[in-house]
Amino acid sequence: MRPTFFHSDQSPPRQASTGELIYTASGTGSAWLILSGSVRLDRTEDRGEATFAGIALKGDILGAETLLLGSYSYTATALSDCVLVPWPGAETQPEAGTLLKALADAERRCADAIALRCGDAAARVRRLVGLLAGRTAPQRISRFTLPSLRDMADITALTVSTVSRTLVSMQAEGVLEMQSKPRGRPRIT
Repeated sequence: MRPTFFHSDQSPPRQASTGELIYTASGTGSAWLILSGSVRLDRTEDRGEATFAGIALKGDILGAETLLLGSYSYTATALSDCVLVPWPGAETQPEAGTLLKALADAERRCADAIALRCGDAAARVRRLVGLLAGRTAPQRISRFTLPSLRDMADITALTVSTVSRTLVSMQAEGVLEMQSKPRGRPRIT
């Protein structure tokens, strides 16, 4: 079970649509608590190209490094529609225990991101689907919209066609429901 973080600020939540840039590396701003959705984190290589660095999900703290370093270490982009609120709030400083929980969660999420790039191709896609759904193993998951095939392929270090074949296989098994959405993305049931 994910910890619940207290948000004392009265500012309205920030909405971020799929594909929307939330913040850029080296930029300044506040830390964010993800109330819903998923976020992709990228780092900028020496050649200037962005590479996958991690993923953040509901309940995660995004950009906590700004509390110590004053700037963001990664570029954050919404993988799905997101709702975020400033964390810990404009007038408060987080307690040491809360920061330690955020750090422990960040380390676990880092391990999750590494696992998405290791092992059998189908297992990587299934792990990603399960992670986005909030479970370690996808079994009759509640409905939500998946990220684009291109994002899923980049995150898992696979080709778009491999991800697509795995999703079709998951659909045949009854794990995915292919409903038409405005973007035509598969949905999980």
